[in-house]
Amino acid sequence: MKHQLFIGIVGLALSGAALAQPTESFYLMRNKVSGKAVCAQHPISPDWVREAGPFKDQDCKVADKPEPRRSDLPASPLELAPKKKE
Repeated sequence: MKHQLFIGIVGLALSGAALAQPTESFYLMRNKVSGKAVCAQHPISPDWVREAGPFKDQDCKVADKPEPRRSDLPASPLELAPKKKE
């Protein structure tokens, strides 16, 4: 009984930590008027434009690049299925 409660508490804590992670990328935004740059997920106002990104971190230092497609894997099963004749 105690083990189930412990596992439940640990699971709840881990799920809360996972939910706290940002889900969107960050962008380096620059103000058109003042030239000031900040790292944000969304434009602050129409005076701010994206200058660089996307980034994984809130400091705009780690580039958020998509994983390259692996060519050593077999084709998708959907691509291998026989085509239906109409």
